[in-house]
Amino acid sequence: MANSFTYDIQQAGYDFDQYDLKGEATYQIFLEEFRKFPWKEQVGRDTGGSEPTISVKNREIKTDYWVSVVGEPSEYAYLVGIVYPKTVKSLFGFGKEKEVRWVSIYIAESQEVVESTFKYYFDSNIPLLKEELSKLPLFLEQEARY
Repeated sequence: MANSFTYDIQQAGYDFDQYDLKGEATYQIFLEEFRKFPWKEQVGRDTGGSEPTISVKNREIKTDYWVSVVGEPSEYAYLVGIVYPKTVKSLFGFGKEKEVRWVSIYIAESQEVVESTFKYYFDSNIPLLKEELSKLPLFLEQEARY
């Protein structure tokens, strides 16, 4: 059975819980949206809200993958983040195991890296996606707050 993907878009300055639902997504739809998105025009706006972001969700495997930007219009990098279920031990690693939503965010300095990693995501090859992400500089990882 094919995985079903949906996506949404946050423009720069949106509230963190505000986004435009776009509907079903395929890799081709993602590429079109990603390539036409005004990253350069929206990066670095100090508006007090979110950075511009395209998020793709796969409810079947409970894994989200998104791309955003950091920097200034003259020089910026993409951030790619994967949110997935992860088993962790509570109480500083000594307690019972529990499943949490975990986010790992990496710095992707080129459009090509973003596009190739999204291809793994849309192919539902999460192990290969995580392997490729591990080669990128880590920006942040923590339990997801949403």
